[in-house]
Amino acid sequence: MPEKKRVLVLQHIQDNPAGRVGAILDEYDILYHLLHVGRDRLPDPTRYTAIVVLGGAAHVYDRHRYPYTVHEEAYLHQAIKQGIPYLGMCLGGQLLAHAIQAEVKKLPKAHIGFVRIQFTEEGSHDPLYQGFAGFQQAFQWHEDGFQLPQGAVSLAYHTEGFNQAFRYGERAYGLQYHCELTEELLDRWLHEPVLKQEFLEVYGLEAYERTERDAVALFPIYAEHATRMLTNFFRLSDVL
Repeated sequence: MPEKKRVLVLQHIQDNPAGRVGAILDEYDILYHLLHVGRDRLPDPTRYTAIVVLGGAAHVYDRHRYPYTVHEEAYLHQAIKQGIPYLGMCLGGQLLAHAIQAEVKKLPKAHIGFVRIQFTEEGSHDPLYQGFAGFQQAFQWHEDGFQLPQGAVSLAYHTEGFNQAFRYGERAYGLQYHCELTEELLDRWLHEPVLKQEFLEVYGLEAYERTERDAVALFPIYAEHATRMLTNFFRLSDVL
């Protein structure tokens, strides 16, 4: 009898749980292990059919402040070398880029809110974006950005010219944006008092009010696109 498929999901902060990732895996009755980096022991990656790495507050270039990222990068690099499908979102994408020697640095201006991600020619044909009509409605909340790693394939960007997605090898993907948000999780990010205050202090009232308006208008297509992309990843990873 074949071994049951399972997914490793790595979480960095309490406010960025598995969200839509967990909901899709639950829907298909796929076992997943949610571990907290820096607290839980990282298991043998070969026990898993795929690895998903979520966002967080760490800066991968600040190793003194976030020493756990050193061990996590080494772990992820080994998993990629062993051919385990990988999807990293926001910090998860930066960790993949940094693990394969690409520069990750602070952006001139922090990016937050809903954003339309455009595909490159390669991205439009990649199985990760199968079924999309040239763009993905996404959500971003980050201060750092990654350079395209050497040997990687650029898959997506947005109009300000920043990298948004790449593929390394056959099935390792790094994204700068979030696809894991559920309606409940977005509501927490916008309205939980501590997170709202952080948003206002860093990005200002105008950005906050714009994001609230966009949440009403754009969340339905965001949800449709996020579910499609995550499902595509699990299919190309042989999870589904």
